[in-house]
Amino acid sequence: MSPKLLAGTLAAIAGAIVGAIAWAAITAATSYQIGYMALGVGFLAGLGMRTLSGGRERADGVIAGVVAFLGCVLGNLGAVGVTIAQHEHYPIAVVLLALARRPAFAVDALRADFNIMDVLFYAIAVYAGYRTALKPPAAQPA
Repeated sequence: MSPKLLAGTLAAIAGAIVGAIAWAAITAATSYQIGYMALGVGFLAGLGMRTLSGGRERADGVIAGVVAFLGCVLGNLGAVGVTIAQHEHYPIAVVLLALARRPAFAVDALRADFNIMDVLFYAIAVYAGYRTALKPPAAQPA
């Protein structure tokens, strides 16, 4: 892996984590899970990749798309954790820590919250990450 691709991948991961945290925070503030946050996660992952990697290789887009998907899963998990904490009157940190420590609990929580719209929003996020990561080709002079 080239240094530029590695730097871009790390920036994409950072962007996806920021997007996932924003997703969970907005869910906590509104008590409503907004699926469009997946688009933001994808955009931030792609932007991080393009900024540090250059956005000229197809691998940039593919990696940004994968990272966007994983960021969406993380954001959705954070939103589910916030929802559980609000409904059960537990501190959010306690629920998020339980989700992090027990993968089976996290999978069960995601499975219980899953609906078909999640597939659509995840796909949009992957596409946004892929397209944002790639710079458009330079315009050819006429």
